[in-house]
Amino acid sequence: MMMPDEPPDYRYFNFAPASHADVGYALGLADPPFKMQPWWARPALPPFAQACFDVVREIHPPLADEFLAYADAQRLDPKTLWQLCCRVNLKARIKASELEEQGEGCSTFVLFLPSPLRRGAGGEVAIVGRNYDYWPMQARRQRIRFVPNAHAYASIGARGGVPGGRYDGINEHGLFASLHVVMTDNPSDDEVQPGVPFHLVARMALELCRTAREAADLLLHLPHLSSLNYLLADRHEAFVIEADPRRARLWPMEGNVLAATNHYRHPDMQPLQGRRAKTNSECRLNFLSQAALVEAKPVESLLDDAERIMADRTTPVCGLSGSLTTLWSCVAELGSGRIRYAPGAPGVVGFEEIEAL
Repeated sequence: MMMPDEPPDYRYFNFAPASHADVGYALGLADPPFKMQPWWARPALPPFAQACFDVVREIHPPLADEFLAYADAQRLDPKTLWQLCCRVNLKARIKASELEEQGEGCSTFVLFLPSPLRRGAGGEVAIVGRNYDYWPMQARRQRIRFVPNAHAYASIGARGGVPGGRYDGINEHGLFASLHVVMTDNPSDDEVQPGVPFHLVARMALELCRTAREAADLLLHLPHLSSLNYLLADRHEAFVIEADPRRARLWPMEGNVLAATNHYRHPDMQPLQGRRAKTNSECRLNFLSQAALVEAKPVESLLDDAERIMADRTTPVCGLSGSLTTLWSCVAELGSGRIRYAPGAPGVVGFEEIEAL
């Protein structure tokens, strides 16, 4: 098993108030020197990478400012750094047999229940549970609390190994977003157009959208570079966007629970997976869709229930080794904006409640 070159980085950064450039520069100073990780697939060619940067700058210009400031703080050439971060193929350089044996990927559910403490319109509780799972060699596991001066909504979220990323989080309007890599057959070069790298997609949703419906519309129309599922939820509704460079589709909520793991369900998307193994992903999806069907009770108890669900070792939703190692977990209630993060696997480490935005 490959191990990280540095200890896991669970630092919590609080930027309030700050510009995107301020955030980029501060994180660039705080991080070790950036290097392309040995398990990453080859980066995009420079002209294609530059075209992707132009796409990001057109959709959300402050993210470009943040990236340039990060490169400045690290004393790196910004074009070279961006090229290394502009990844189309997210497959790790690891034996496929290892992935198929252990399973891989992240798990999220959102549950809507009537609240015994709220009456009338909007009297629902929306509970989210989310595990981010990957090989433990991914050392960067920071949490970012970001309240910018302008151009974006405030958000709290977790960052992976790529500068500027948000892999999950909640914004000031109670919108939650999370990502889940899908292992598809590789698209051909002519099927991939310049687009938004995976680590910025949820970030754009959290910073540009107030509701799950707004975010779903944004993600359906973004040009995507990689194959992922994105779960989007607010206090009233939720969607999964199944995205790929070749197309994107919406998977709606059925009943009062919606879950996302690491395979496509939409008929238009399923052919893109080819013969990739998905047994583990389907098992986690089924468990979350059933385990989340709990009785209405006070929010505090529901959050505690969500913590227990995300600590499951039998399916497993929570893993302790290999490609299914839970690097962090979070639970949230979207109406109040309450969110708790665990810096590691639930049941091994505890959850900490983050100050609301």
